[in-house]
Amino acid sequence: MRMGLGLDLKQQLGMRLTPQLILQMKLLQVTALDLEQLVREEMEQNPALEESDGSPSMAEAEVVASLSEPAPEAAPSVPAETAPVPETHETQIETKPGEEYTIGELMPDDGWSPAVRATAETDEDQASAADLAVGPAQRLVESLMPRIRSVLSEDDARVAEYVIESLDDDGFLTMTDDEIAREQDMDPERVRAILYAIQRLEPGGIACHDRWESFLVQLELAGADPSSLERKVLTDYWDLLVKKQTARIAKLCGVTEDDVRRAVQRLLTLETRPARCFAPGTPEYVSPDFSVEWQGDKLVASANDERFPRLRLSQRYVEILKSPKDFAPEQVKFAREKLQRALMFLKGIESRCRTLKRIVELIIEDQHDFFLHGRQHLRPATLRQAADVVGVHPSTVSRAIAGKYLETDQGIFPFGYFFKAGAGDKSRTSIKQKIQVMINSEDKQKPLSDDEVCSMLKLERITISRRTVAKYRAELGVPGCNDRKGF
Repeated sequence: MRMGLGLDLKQQLGMRLTPQLILQMKLLQVTALDLEQLVREEMEQNPALEESDGSPSMAEAEVVASLSEPAPEAAPSVPAETAPVPETHETQIETKPGEEYTIGELMPDDGWSPAVRATAETDEDQASAADLAVGPAQRLVESLMPRIRSVLSEDDARVAEYVIESLDDDGFLTMTDDEIAREQDMDPERVRAILYAIQRLEPGGIACHDRWESFLVQLELAGADPSSLERKVLTDYWDLLVKKQTARIAKLCGVTEDDVRRAVQRLLTLETRPARCFAPGTPEYVSPDFSVEWQGDKLVASANDERFPRLRLSQRYVEILKSPKDFAPEQVKFAREKLQRALMFLKGIESRCRTLKRIVELIIEDQHDFFLHGRQHLRPATLRQAADVVGVHPSTVSRAIAGKYLETDQGIFPFGYFFKAGAGDKSRTSIKQKIQVMINSEDKQKPLSDDEVCSMLKLERITISRRTVAKYRAELGVPGCNDRKGF
């Protein structure tokens, strides 16, 4: 065997993500609220960006052109999936009066790629408002700890805080008593005493192991007599109660079925998710990216971007590159790097705007009946079909619609609402809505089976299988017919 060194030439094809493409993908998938924060952060970090107060000058356009020329050592750019496509329905998108849209005027052609790689981002740069949101555990700690410290010692309060941070979103324990004792190096009996105190914080029921235990605690704090029928049903006949076998419970308890039903109605007033009583969930705020409204007999969409500052290149940095001999080499190098980063950012925003704009146009074209007659007329559509029309990969459409909202006369909807499969000319969403209407109007003593729902849909020329009906019903959070039967 001979060993040695040598040089071999190998030719291969491959795709390389340029900094421009990475930035475009990042900007495409952020929400409107996050984009506003990113724009303002970029303005703070990059002095080459400033708010625009007029159209770019000829000198600025010359500098943009010079920056657009790739340096010899730059790698060839990869065409971005999110590159703007020719706009064939321009009249459908409305530009607000007096709007100054200068980004497109600063952009070179779609094949442009910066010569200098953008500086690496820090973790702090990538932080968004969502990362700073307070989670359920933090809200529970803030709500409960002041009350716990008033009834427990400092050491026990520390264990109680650990317990609260271990609860699930509904307020139930995710660990056993023994596991907590081992984690805190504490006697299990002492842990149970701490849990007892937490569980009985008014209105009670939090930090229990399950709903059964939570209901018992809530009954105790509500002053229910230990010999009451409600407590007897919970302690002795919980399995029968879950199966709604009120007649059998009545026979075993020696009471009438009406007595059992009245006891059950009182039990139904108990909190099934005790965490809600102590730390209500933070409401989710959305900001529609586009609005669609009727103007005469035509649908018109407009971008809701009034809060975004209009950006342009800093005139100071433009002057530096226009007359580089008048400034120190370090200043010229710094100005060029910052301006190239600014151009990348502006081009990424421009690409995002055009891609979203084309998707909104597609929604208007395909869902005309929805805007005219309402939700039940939503047509089936898929991301692949949208990608074929827009001219990008389906994953690009998926990133583009994530977290984006459209304001209509029917309400505010996520973009993804308009891209659902279905049966025939009915979308999955409209079929699910029909199923929900059927179930809401059914006789609660004789609830509809999945087969009956399937037959009723066929009368409306919607042919789907019983299995699909069961799947849609489960997605709606509706139990089966046996569990829907009233007491």
